[in-house]
Amino acid sequence: MKDLPPIAETDDEARQHLREFGFARIADALSAEELDEARERLVTQARREEEIGHAHYDGWGEALVAEYAPDRLDELPRGPNQRVWNLINKGDIFRRIVVKPRTLGLVKSLLGDSALGDDVLLSSFTANLARNGGAPMRLHSDQGYMPRETPYPAVANIMWMLSDFTEANGATRVVPGSHARPAPRAPANRPDTLAVTGPAGSALIFDGRLWHGTGANETDEPRLGILSYFCRPFIRQQENFTMSLAPEVIERCSEQLLSLLGFKTWGTLGMVEGTRHGYLNPRPRSYVLELD
Repeated sequence: MKDLPPIAETDDEARQHLREFGFARIADALSAEELDEARERLVTQARREEEIGHAHYDGWGEALVAEYAPDRLDELPRGPNQRVWNLINKGDIFRRIVVKPRTLGLVKSLLGDSALGDDVLLSSFTANLARNGGAPMRLHSDQGYMPRETPYPAVANIMWMLSDFTEANGATRVVPGSHARPAPRAPANRPDTLAVTGPAGSALIFDGRLWHGTGANETDEPRLGILSYFCRPFIRQQENFTMSLAPEVIERCSEQLLSLLGFKTWGTLGMVEGTRHGYLNPRPRSYVLELD
């Protein structure tokens, strides 16, 4: 089992780590000011979502999940971890983070295509507040809906560390190099994983084929992280941003961000009444219907 590669100091080193290990750590991905703002905004949002009954929880162990049939998962007891979905709607700081040039550039270098360009889509943007008592997540790859032998990453993820990520508080665990080793199922031996640790403000970028899973937080402090999950532009996004974004939020989004969110026609995909490649589609205010 290899040790963790060092935190990458240059983009070339980060790209090398992505090729060799399937992940790379970036130091100071967030400035001290961005880190404080993101942490405060997330904690406030999570607390208010709990207060209004909108909070989502997970962190259940496999044995507990197995006790419930798939169609009864809503009956599971409340898990200790809280998820906050669709961060694009929930703070300007999140809309700024997702388009930070260095990290977005590394994602594009991983998912881009020499013939079709480096366009990518933001598939979802979520937060995880991992609290004490959560069970380790099962190992999985983020493109598990594709054949395991797919020879390229179709998706990529960035975990932005808003807390120090440590072995004790359940830092994301990975199987280094597993992105390049097709397997019919997740590795059976969890001891073959490493905890990807790092100081608050760091970012973990990983190939969508990498086997990984959230660890268990054994401390009394929640571990805060946000996940910007990207996909190639021909893949359906996890979050249907064209439907779920508030109109006033859309007005605050830059053209670059709207493109990432799926509002721009790519090739012949995402057209609105035949719009061409590269056209930024606003939400229609009227429709051409059946004409006499």
